[in-house]
Formats: sequence, structure tokens, C-alpha cells
Amino acid sequence: MFARVSRSKKKSGTYEYLVISESIHIKGKGSSTRDIANLGNIKKLNSNDIDNIIDGLIRVFKSEKYALSDQVKILESLEHGSIIFWQQLWSRLQLPEIIKKIEFRNERIEIDLAKYVEMMVIHRCADPLSKLPTSKWINRTCYKAMKGYHNLNMSDDYFYRSMNYLLSIKDELELALYTKLKSFFSSNVILTEVEMLFDDLKHIVNIDSVRHWNDYRARAHVCICILSLLLKRIFEIDCLNGKEMIEVLEEIEKSKLIRYEVKYSEKEDRRQVLPKITQCTDLQKQIFKLVGVNNPMSLERFVC
Repeated sequence: MFARVSRSKKKSGTYEYLVISESIHIKGKGSSTRDIANLGNIKKLNSNDIDNIIDGLIRVFKSEKYALSDQVKILESLEHGSIIFWQQLWSRLQLPEIIKKIEFRNERIEIDLAKYVEMMVIHRCADPLSKLPTSKWINRTCYKAMKGYHNLNMSDDYFYRSMNYLLSIKDELELALYTKLKSFFSSNVILTEVEMLFDDLKHIVNIDSVRHWNDYRARAHVCICILSLLLKRIFEIDCLNGKEMIEVLEEIEKSKLIRYEVKYSEKEDRRQVLPKITQCTDLQKQIFKLVGVNNPMSLERFVC
């Protein structure tokens, strides 16, 4: 049994009706459908009518799979599209594996450095004008609900320690990246391209926004900005043929992760927090596909 739109042609025009149908098998003819209820002309049904019909069905059949419309509370809207986009580019460059290999050779590194550096770099990519420290910015993003990240310590101290560790492995990281990037960049460096990269460092990733009084961390901040610029340029060269990506960033920023609370019963105080990703536009799907994200609305990476 299912709902569908039935169209009826009359002299005065074509009319559409919301009907409940069922699949039937007619001997000698095969499969067909049969309307068992007509809920009315679609143009005369408003959103409240639909909500009332759905809520009525939930009450009658006491379905726990769905919640009444007045028992759903939106808790927060988190940045999603830009995080998934940049995270995919970060993985494409194999930076998690590169940093983890370096971590393995440095026994004194006691935290998940790859993930903390990733969050700081993506912070610069996704929100370069942000005045917030990464520890506060995280609370606006889907990282706080992402598997493998939601249980990390997000205090300032852990990000500061990550910056110290990052600078201590800078030479090893540069060597590994140089080897990796041979397949991305031509050996023929054009001076105008170099000038454009410096301009991007200042205006796109906002390198002048340094708020670290410790010289060591100021230099680590520059390393993070350069890694951010590297991700941006790889996407432009690999996917956009060197074109600017401002419109791309503005479009994917519209994709949000909504966390909402559902109360399943009017009599019992049983609640659950669930995630849902906003519907992707065709353009957003095209952009995500460029970086290898075929199902941007998947909830598999998030904690329910």
C-alpha cells in the first residue's frame, strides 16, 4: 500500500489527486494498481493537512519508527558540506597516512596528531576569516557528531600541543609531501603563479590573522595556512583546471547537518537525538562528485 498522485483529464483541465493505492495481480494481464482511497485535490491540501494525516496514522498504529510533528525539536544546524569536501581532499593527498607514519616513528607524540592537524587545516579552508580558535569553531561543525572525532578532547591545550608536534615533524612532512606532489604539479614553475599563491595566502587563507604570542606556535600557524592553501590549489588544478573556486565554496557551505530531538511517546519521556543532512542540490552533488563523494547525504560517518 502506498501514496501516489492520480491525474484526471477533464474538459476544464487536468486535475491531480492524492490517492492511496495497492498493487494487485490481474489474471491474464499481470501487475497493476488499484486506488482504495482518494484524499482530495492536491491543490486544496496544505502542509497542515499532510502533517495531520501523517500524525493520525502514527497515533492509530502506534508506530515508533516515526514521531509526531509536534514532538520533533531541532537542536542545532552544523556546518557539513564544507567539512566533508575538504576532508575528502585531505584524504586524497593521503595526509592522514603520511602524518601517522611520522607519528609512529616519534614515540613522544601521545595524541592523534593527524586528526588535530586535519581539523586546524580544514578550519582555515572552510572559514579563513574566522576569529574563533579551532576548539570553539568545532562546536559549529559536524565534527562534533562525527565518528572518530566526537570523543576527542577539544580543549585549547590539545590543539596547542598538536601545533608544537606539527612543527617538530615539519621537515619529514615536507619531504613526504614533495614526493607525493610530483604527480600534481609541473616542474615548470611560472613566476606569476608563485605571486598568485602569495596573494591567496594573504586573502584566501588569511595568513595575517596570527594570534599566537609564542614564536613556535606562530610558525606552526603558518604551516597550517600553507597546508590549507595546498588543498585549495590541488582542487583548482586537479578539478577546476586552475579556475577560481569561490562559487564552489559558497555552494557547498549550504549543506548542513541538522541534529534534532524526537519524543516517541506522549505518555513516556523517551527521547532520541538524530542527525539529518539537508537535501543536496544538483550543483552540490556535482561538486562533491569531483572530489569523490558519491553520497554526500550518507549518515554512516556520524554518531546517532
